[in-house]
Amino acid sequence: MLQEAALIPELRVAEQVDMFAAYYPDPMPVERALELTGTSGLARRPYGKLSGGQKRQVQFAIALVGRPRLLFLDEPTVGLDVQSREVAWATLRRLIGEGCSIVLTTHYLEEAEALADRVAVIAKGRLIAAGTVDEMRALVVRKRITCRTILQPEEVSGWPDVQTVTSDPHGLHITASNTENVVRRLLAADEDLHGLEVQSAGLAKAFTELTQEER
Repeated sequence: MLQEAALIPELRVAEQVDMFAAYYPDPMPVERALELTGTSGLARRPYGKLSGGQKRQVQFAIALVGRPRLLFLDEPTVGLDVQSREVAWATLRRLIGEGCSIVLTTHYLEEAEALADRVAVIAKGRLIAAGTVDEMRALVVRKRITCRTILQPEEVSGWPDVQTVTSDPHGLHITASNTENVVRRLLAADEDLHGLEVQSAGLAKAFTELTQEER
């Protein structure tokens, strides 16, 4: 499934998928491909009359109809609404469960985090990191601490392992390289401290830090 595709605008959706199915020795039924991609309701509509997101869904159906063992998808959910994106994600998980291998390029980091077994980060055409999502997260040692406390940002900012401190109506927000030490000190300094939450870096944070040097 390419990032852009030029299909015959006059053909109806079912006709488009059926035409591509004919290229394969053992295609899945057209109705099944439409069902998997949430495009059954578009079956009789001319391709040229569809929205950009609907066209992406039809292209996804065309990519699936040949029962691929290895599927390449170039930003498949661009232009899709939230519900259509969830349908696509569910279909990809089902395909993986059935033994299909998928190579997916995406700028949606939450998509990679939700779907990928392994992630490769590419910047300026160069592979700069690869591994599981957890391994990518682990490359970023900083974590975020949120709490409600009587302590002021300027008091905490000078502590060891603390990198940034901000405050807002929700409390104090601390970025630290060693959260365990900082949490212990917070609890010792304020016995009324509450609402404590520690968050690990997500894939988006890891991606930002990994690509920082490439800019």
